[in-house]
Amino acid sequence: MLIHLQKLTSQKMISHLLLSVLLCFLFVLPVSFVSANMVLSEAIIHFEPGKPLRKDIEVENPSSENLYVEITPAVVSEPGTKSEKRITITDPRESGLLVTPNKIVVPPGGRKLVRLVSLEPLGEKERVYRVTFKPVVGDLETEQIGIKVLIGYEVLILMQPAAPDPNLIVNRSGKTLSFENKGNTNILLREGKQCPDGVSNDSESCERLGGKRLYPGNSWSVDLPYNKAVDYQMSIGTKNSVKTYK
Repeated sequence: MLIHLQKLTSQKMISHLLLSVLLCFLFVLPVSFVSANMVLSEAIIHFEPGKPLRKDIEVENPSSENLYVEITPAVVSEPGTKSEKRITITDPRESGLLVTPNKIVVPPGGRKLVRLVSLEPLGEKERVYRVTFKPVVGDLETEQIGIKVLIGYEVLILMQPAAPDPNLIVNRSGKTLSFENKGNTNILLREGKQCPDGVSNDSESCERLGGKRLYPGNSWSVDLPYNKAVDYQMSIGTKNSVKTYK
């Protein structure tokens, strides 16, 4: 046994020793888990023709300690494709979106506003952005060992064209339903539903189908359980409707 231990490399022996000491340390001393809570008023922001080119997001801190947040906007290129990229905004004038401020401190139980401003009028093409709200570590006010859990969020920013022209092409082949967005604005398909024979639309026997946000040029298909009609809720900007495909 001693001979076997001597064959271990010094690096492995040090790693095992440090891990053992750390585990003993954690079990002996009390550990404090602190979660940096954050609540955002919006998850998706729509900029639409005829409406103001500025929006506010409210950041709420329901916890008992200060909340420190960094806000980072990014342009989304080729959204919904395998080539999709997020490019961090360094110059708002080039990207067309101003997000201010980029850092906030929200007191316990307090709220702060973050403003989003389109620096350009809506154009011919749709613009897509993502804004990350990331909590950062402040002082951990405890005499115990502290583990702070930080949860960030992303907000989707959608700027419609000045003249939205939705054009969703739908084809059905047996139990496959295919969609292709040939318009100039994104279309959200959600809460798809298909029911078997003799069952009402509000029955629990109906099958729930997947959904998808289709940006211009995107396509998508869904496999169906039955050879029956399919209902989908469709959202274009803030306008919603229900479509039935047979």
